[in-house]
Amino acid sequence: MTLEQRLKYLKRSLANITQLRECPGCGGKTLSVIDKKYVVTWLLNCKDCGLSHRHPKDDKAWLERFYQKEYSIDTHMMTNLPSDAEIIQLKADCFPKLRSYDSYINALSTKPNQDIKVLDYGCSWGYNVFKLQSSGFDATGFELSKPRAAFGKEKLGVEIFTNLNSIPKDLDMMLSSHVIEHLSDINAFIDLAKKHLKKDGLFVAYCPNGGNEYRLREPHIWHVNWGAVHPNYLDVHYARHIFRHNPYLLLTDDWQYDPEILANWDGKKQIQGSKLDGKELLIIAKPNTILA
Repeated sequence: MTLEQRLKYLKRSLANITQLRECPGCGGKTLSVIDKKYVVTWLLNCKDCGLSHRHPKDDKAWLERFYQKEYSIDTHMMTNLPSDAEIIQLKADCFPKLRSYDSYINALSTKPNQDIKVLDYGCSWGYNVFKLQSSGFDATGFELSKPRAAFGKEKLGVEIFTNLNSIPKDLDMMLSSHVIEHLSDINAFIDLAKKHLKKDGLFVAYCPNGGNEYRLREPHIWHVNWGAVHPNYLDVHYARHIFRHNPYLLLTDDWQYDPEILANWDGKKQIQGSKLDGKELLIIAKPNTILA
């Protein structure tokens, strides 16, 4: 964040310091303080559902305004839009520095790429949608920021929806990469996935690992990872709770995952990896499939 954004955040937090303390995930009131920042912000953990979340919270309307134009990451093309010349090269090289999801998707599905319908939720200007399409997937995106969505449509020629009602039905996968930690309402996001996924469709979310195991490993980075733009801090305990009635595969690692582990998951059981101190949490679940 810029200094101006930081000052606005502190001012907003001070104005909301008397806000009712309750969990945005389940409405629970049994909360414990597990970390603090700037004297006026706290990271609270809900004893009922396990979600760690920032207090004070921002409302949905404010977040929507913020992500239209104000949100920026200086070192990432997510908000640092490249020039036309740079885009030509990036397209030719298929965005080589960005993570590829091909092997993970292929490990989770036996269908040909062209038959796998994927939505990248929170896709910014669609670079991952472009990569997925280049690999043959039937890929589209959703983005809250209309300016970034328009940029991607124009420069990459990909389909990016800005209206939730326009998202296709019967998706094989709803993919989100470092989005869920930004949301004001995680339950609404999961309900959206249920609405648009097939019966055996996959909800796949990558996010920072808020688990205590990672906190013990890298306490400084763990502390930095929550705050102004990351009001939620998810871990395997919360993921187990929200998908307690569904098959899931929960993993943590340092940005890379073994495709063999994904391929060995039968999509019918609840599996949690043995490694819990990874930098990143990967949640894979079937929200429309109820455990027998």
